[in-house]
Amino acid sequence: MHQTDRTWAEIHLDRLAHNYNELRRRTAPDCKFLAPVKANGYGHGALAVSRRLQDLGCDYLAVAALPEALELRAAGITLSILIFGYTDPKDASILVEHHLTQAIFSLEQASALSHALAGTGRTLAVHLELDTGMGRLGFPAYVDPPEDARTAVALPHLDIQGIFTHFSVADMEEGADYTNEQLEYFSRAVHWLEVEIGTQFPLRHATNSGGALRLPDSHLNMIRPGIALYGLPPFAANLRPVMELKTRIIQVRPFADGELISYGRTYQTRTGQTIAVVPIGYADGLHRALSGKMDMLLHGHRTPQVGRICMDLSMLDVTGVPEKISIGDMVTVFGTDGEKTISVAEQAALAGTISYELLCAVSQRVPRMYLNGG
Repeated sequence: MHQTDRTWAEIHLDRLAHNYNELRRRTAPDCKFLAPVKANGYGHGALAVSRRLQDLGCDYLAVAALPEALELRAAGITLSILIFGYTDPKDASILVEHHLTQAIFSLEQASALSHALAGTGRTLAVHLELDTGMGRLGFPAYVDPPEDARTAVALPHLDIQGIFTHFSVADMEEGADYTNEQLEYFSRAVHWLEVEIGTQFPLRHATNSGGALRLPDSHLNMIRPGIALYGLPPFAANLRPVMELKTRIIQVRPFADGELISYGRTYQTRTGQTIAVVPIGYADGLHRALSGKMDMLLHGHRTPQVGRICMDLSMLDVTGVPEKISIGDMVTVFGTDGEKTISVAEQAALAGTISYELLCAVSQRVPRMYLNGG
């Protein structure tokens, strides 16, 4: 069976390179680049994406969990890797052995990691996370000086190589004031810590895609744009979508007036209507919430999806397509066909969610086809 016999995702590595270079162009020459490749590279395939980024000269990668980092190391990725999420202290030695960098976000966590390495003579590279208004992980730094962070910095067996925070609304048009407020909290806390400990943090990073594109003051000395790297920026920019999702028609047939389509009998046909079936459903990552709301592209024409999206199948109204339709014809779920494009952002809006979720939802049973300039 060929990978494109059913449903597949096309990953354009040349577009990834274009986006990387475009984002680099917007930063100072000495500003470093951290590329988030967590969640399987936002659904694009962490290994292939990381290999290309390594070839492009990227400085750092970021993942959410230890297994994601170990997968990259096993595949030969030698770049510095920051783990944003929690790692059990019993795995502290694994972090050190594989030259991984761990985010620390509480004194309890930092102390446990330091204690786990006691007597080993080893040190773990860490980045200190400050909470400046996200209300998630991090040492609180928006009211009082982060005393616990100062205590964590002094712990043995921890090599503090960086400090960072997370913006919460930098990707929103109205988010600039709050983002600047977060940046002020961060800068103030970093200055206080550096005075208290008598040294500087080598790496300071805060900005995500929105900040990288709209707030150059937030670049500091490392940026970490995620969704923009994959070509779906929150603001207009010269970036290109890296993923396209495609499938094929497996049945076409005419329907009479009043026939019912799919579960729940939510769609009723009209006289002379032609319905095609494509092998993609919510088990492939096509959200059921899009049922009856979205279009797909066939021969360069928008074709409405009708009836409820099933686990493995979806139905299309292809009545208005003038070209002959045959089994095996390619259908674009999102991407470009001819002069027409359906974006992930369009579908995310229809589903009441964000582009990230639709990209990450593309399941592992959907093969990725890696393309470079076609």
